[in-house]
Amino acid sequence: MNKTEPMLNLTLAAAQLAAGRAIERAQELGRNMCVAVVDTSGHPLVTLRMPGAPLPSQEYARKKAYTALAFGIPTHSWKQRLEPKPVTMTGLAQHPDVALFGGGEPITIEGQRVGAIGVSGGSEEEDGLCARAALEALEQA
Repeated sequence: MNKTEPMLNLTLAAAQLAAGRAIERAQELGRNMCVAVVDTSGHPLVTLRMPGAPLPSQEYARKKAYTALAFGIPTHSWKQRLEPKPVTMTGLAQHPDVALFGGGEPITIEGQRVGAIGVSGGSEEEDGLCARAALEALEQA
């Protein structure tokens, strides 16, 4: 990106759409989950908690969104990347805002990272399905 180009931002409406679709997918799966959508700075734009979602899920959803934003990759990819690097894995896992398991996805617009979504409350696979459903909703909007 050249310095004269304006930085794209995730709108509140887009964050609400993404979070809403993730919750809809969780309902389809029969799971009570939490969703967090963060902006380009990692600040929460939308957080949703379904009644009955496990208490730690809200914080893990935020951490997954933060991790996806900070590194620009889906959180499910960390296991494979770090398996041969146990010292790096241990170091990253000790960071208070990092989550190294599935359910976090970066959000990009025109090739720019503009935010991220984190979903927690189900299995890693279920969390990932909900996060990807949110991304699909944004692509179709």
